Amino acid sequence: MNKIIRLIQTYLMFGFPFVMICMVWETIYTENKILKDATTLTRTLWDALGWNLMLWFAVLIIFLVMLVAVPSVREKTLRRLANLKDRDEREEYITGKASRAAYISTLSLMIFFLFFSIFSFNIYRVPQTEAINGKHLFASISIGFNLLDKPAVENYSKKEVLFKSKNFSLSTSAIILILLGWQLLIFNLTARKERLK
Repeated sequence: MNKIIRLIQTYLMFGFPFVMICMVWETIYTENKILKDATTLTRTLWDALGWNLMLWFAVLIIFLVMLVAVPSVREKTLRRLANLKDRDEREEYITGKASRAAYISTLSLMIFFLFFSIFSFNIYRVPQTEAINGKHLFASISIGFNLLDKPAVENYSKKEVLFKSKNFSLSTSAIILILLGWQLLIFNLTARKERLK
């Protein structure tokens, strides 16, 4: 089992540059342009990169399922990613302190993201006919929570929206990436600081 996991990890690591080459190539040249005037070598290279791309994503999905379902895979992979070294009691103490710091800081960042995902601030201008006491410029603050993302609904009112805080909200994948990076960064910085004491 360990050899299979090591083989999968090695393939994912060394196959990734070819996946990136395929994606960049696809972005620069459309497939029709590549195959229209392509030589046999170019077509063969394009096909090989395409097959590698499909295989790489299939292996990645298998690896991610194993990462969630198999504790030994999770332990070995994430130990390396988080730079965990439990050699003696001092290292265990350092790991505990770093884990606590990473947990608390990640929790605070999640609360921050939760607040800004439900909070909305808008500035808008209304037409002359709807002005109140001669004022055309208004601001609104609202809080709303939805279990599922709703598709955007067009608002056909006569308001001219000047600023909408929801236009600057991060995507779900960006938030997850920030949380992962933040947790690893805080863990490693705290562990390094504790080792220097």
